[in-house]
Amino acid sequence: MSRKAVPFFLILLLLALLAIGCATSTPATVQPPYQPPKTSDATEAPAPPAQETMRLTVYHATKDAMYLVPEVHVVPKNNHPAQTAAELLLADPKSRDLVRVLPPGTKVRSLTVKDHIAYVDFNDKLIKNNAGGSATELLTVGAIVNTLTEFPEIQKVQILVEGQKVETLSGHMDVSHPLSRSEKIIKKP
Repeated sequence: MSRKAVPFFLILLLLALLAIGCATSTPATVQPPYQPPKTSDATEAPAPPAQETMRLTVYHATKDAMYLVPEVHVVPKNNHPAQTAAELLLADPKSRDLVRVLPPGTKVRSLTVKDHIAYVDFNDKLIKNNAGGSATELLTVGAIVNTLTEFPEIQKVQILVEGQKVETLSGHMDVSHPLSRSEKIIKKP
């Protein structure tokens, strides 16, 4: 072989070995960049805890104005369930077969319990917007008293209007003293 052919042959051999070596080597694996473990981020708010609820029974009248019927409401738990129950009397009933007995515009001003007597104070709309009639008055008073005496700590209810005792709501029933629960006007299933 000539001297000129030897370097050419060596370069060709080197290229062949290089090509064979690259073809038989294992491919390099690409690893993702290192990421540290995720810790709780201050901007991420934890999932809110499930809202605790309570069951309150309120009384509404039948459409024929003969009876009261209990209705159970599930509401968010709070520190004043008796006042919440009294305020539910101001809302329309869930059932279409029942009617609200407190007159429109009536508001609960306050409710306190002392010596097992609930003192529930309404605004003057309880009297001013009252439709009148003995059945309406009986059902209104009964709904208030029976709703509040659902609570074991309440045995009687004193109805107040604008912070004062009143003799009657519409002239048919004495409400000037604390009143007890009346089971007679509750419709039996």
